[in-house]
Amino acid sequence: MFFNASRMRRPRTRIRQLARRHTVLIATALLIVSCTGEHAFAFLEDDATWEGDPVECTACHSEDLPFSTRSGPHEGYTTTSRKCAICHSVHNAPVGGVKLLAKQTMTENCMVCHDGSGGNGVYGAIAARGLAVGSTHRVDVTSTIPGGSALNGADRSATFSGVNETLSCGDCHSPHGADVVDPFSGERVRWHETDENWLTDWSSSKLLRRKPIGSDRSVLEYGSDWCAGCHQGRESGLPSVMNHSVDTSATNADPFTYDNVAIVISDVSSETTLGTLGRLGGLPGAEWHNRGYVMPSPRTADQTGHAPICQQCHEDSRSVGEVGAVEPAHVYRFGDGLTDGDAGTDNPLFQSFPHETQNVKMLVETGDNLCLNCHSQADLP
Repeated sequence: MFFNASRMRRPRTRIRQLARRHTVLIATALLIVSCTGEHAFAFLEDDATWEGDPVECTACHSEDLPFSTRSGPHEGYTTTSRKCAICHSVHNAPVGGVKLLAKQTMTENCMVCHDGSGGNGVYGAIAARGLAVGSTHRVDVTSTIPGGSALNGADRSATFSGVNETLSCGDCHSPHGADVVDPFSGERVRWHETDENWLTDWSSSKLLRRKPIGSDRSVLEYGSDWCAGCHQGRESGLPSVMNHSVDTSATNADPFTYDNVAIVISDVSSETTLGTLGRLGGLPGAEWHNRGYVMPSPRTADQTGHAPICQQCHEDSRSVGEVGAVEPAHVYRFGDGLTDGDAGTDNPLFQSFPHETQNVKMLVETGDNLCLNCHSQADLP
């Protein structure tokens, strides 16, 4: 429950006015802080047991620190921090809940912040803009892994940690930042316009577990091997399964990964260099690209011996274009006064993969449009 700060009586403990321009929701068992406008605050009615200063926006966002040293509520636990209480309630957790979390389930606890508004689109942003969700990793619903069987590529059931042993956020993500993949330059980036101290570089582990629940391997670098740990039947090199080739450790001693893949050097080029599928760095508006989603034909020296990685076909829905005419990527900035999908001109429009996307099967594009990213019509037999 949230209170209108303008109508609320002064809480019994100290209140610090929070100067912030953007909206952030931080929830604990004892209090909830809503940071909006020049200042705002909202406490649960009974906050008398809280000791010390109230939790602030900086408990999660730490705008005064370089990004490389930020850990938010998911890491950086010390004897002087109070990060545990942001998610855990020692005495007031729901009966039958999980690990003293303030909410009944892992998913509900994650959605306090990552709800499609404060979380900027993990789940819910697509439907909230009046558009259809084409595919999703269904948390608290499914225990089936499509193509999960390494024997024949059939679906496979797994025992996950969510409701009734279904898939949960915590099966892929490590909420405490333990044993996670190496940081990579993913596409999904959100910042406040005052965060100029880290705009030139951005990488994160996304709190992805090296070995997700249901996976058969521990993976250090995010790429096809990470996906194939669960979707084992989608991995090429299996003698009993015939499907599109994919670059993994089963087919290549040194497979491409998300941050090390052949990309064309410009939107109009057919030459390649090794780079990331994600954000290249640089100033806002110039760092995103779609240049990793095409493969020139004939293949370049960088591509020789390599098949596509999973994420070259499965990522956020977008208009890629084609070799020599790659569509530029554009992602809104908070300073533009926009949110996901408002302008309708972002490419990709939403950044929510692999949680949900507009296209079926989480494909970047669909039909022949996808195939022709890598297979030139002139070269087809």
